Amino acid sequence: MVKIIVKFLSILNQRAGTGRIEFIASVPKLSGILDEIVERYGIKDIIFTDFGEIKPWVRVLVNGRSHELVGGLDAIIHDGDAIALVYPYADNF
Repeated sequence: MVKIIVKFLSILNQRAGTGRIEFIASVPKLSGILDEIVERYGIKDIIFTDFGEIKPWVRVLVNGRSHELVGGLDAIIHDGDAIALVYPYADNF
């Protein structure tokens, strides 16, 4: 079990219904944590492609750094870490 902070930014904030939560994940690996988050908050279609990859315009930050710089989806997340999910594009511009 890993207790973390999750931040939902832009449209993800609206879809998740909150901007910040404390989340207890059952696995320490980022890929598993993301699976749990997207299922619980109904944002899988925003974060992942149909092939299960993170969409190229979505940013996943671990303690303020791109997930790609901290081990990718295989990164091990620790108690107290923060994950920010960022969808940088707005609809209806």
